[in-house]
Amino acid sequence: MNDPRRGTILIVVAGISALLASLALTFLVRMRSDVEESQLVVQYAQAKIMLAAACNYVQESSRMGWDRYPLKSSGASPTTPTVDGLHIHEEAFGWIDERDGRLGPLDRNGLPFADLTPGGKWPAVGTSARCPMYVMKRPPYATQLTACYNPMNRDSTSPDFCWPLLKYPDPQPVTSNGWTRAGGPSSATNTRYVDFETGDRTPQPQSTGKSWFRVYRDGPGTFVVTCGSGGTMGFRDWATEVVPQNQTGLFGGPGGQALFDDLKSTEIRIWYRIEWTAASTEVSYHNLDHDFGAIWEHYESWPPNASHTWSGAVRTQTWMKNPVGTIRWIQRLVTEPTSW
Repeated sequence: MNDPRRGTILIVVAGISALLASLALTFLVRMRSDVEESQLVVQYAQAKIMLAAACNYVQESSRMGWDRYPLKSSGASPTTPTVDGLHIHEEAFGWIDERDGRLGPLDRNGLPFADLTPGGKWPAVGTSARCPMYVMKRPPYATQLTACYNPMNRDSTSPDFCWPLLKYPDPQPVTSNGWTRAGGPSSATNTRYVDFETGDRTPQPQSTGKSWFRVYRDGPGTFVVTCGSGGTMGFRDWATEVVPQNQTGLFGGPGGQALFDDLKSTEIRIWYRIEWTAASTEVSYHNLDHDFGAIWEHYESWPPNASHTWSGAVRTQTWMKNPVGTIRWIQRLVTEPTSW
């Protein structure tokens, strides 16, 4: 006779197996959901980081980075001049020129670095700069990551024991300048300076398509900042930007709209409005590095005649990192602005 307990055991085992399978499936679904939520947090964090990058871009480009001399009366735009074979770059005086309040950026002679006709090309009012972010193979002016070129000699029998001798330049460029210890400073040449200056801007493949920012100049000193985390590289849409700018190749060619739309649907875009000002801290202010034993807040700043200062306080400009102006305010925009 057949033992009925055998059938019962099979039913119990099958039930337990089904239960374990359902638990495993539930666990995998939950894990996938957690991963998707974590990815959303990562994307949002990347977009927020782009706000800092955009503010830095607005600050620095108010005075630096203009590689051409001003437009001449003839309308020609000559290439950047050189001195001893090396490119030189002029300094601007702010988005609103701090000397006379005119629309900038202007050079030392008060001439514009670019055509500032409204609605023309960046950096004119009504235009935008698109900045996809990635890691370059070798950035411009890259220096080696060597932490210490001149370590102290720890050999007690050596005549150089514990002497901080500067035998090697610190830092040194990634692109060799020909310097040798035997030849000294005279062995260095500027043969590869242009290579050092330009770097290798080829993107590292694993760093592309992750984040970008875009700056729209809507006034003399105000800007709409778009912070993005995704693969559209800062293009607003396919029909009005990618195609007219002949950039379809970035998305696989003329038939790449489906890919672009898919990337756009999965990325995060956040909008802000900011204002740049040429204001910076007055140099007589107490700033950081006060008497560490007497104060807890090392980032506190006050004028020298404030009632809570004292004669023994130390002044330093270590943390006055605003030689290119400051951001007066940042406003989060709830909805997508008309122009960005």
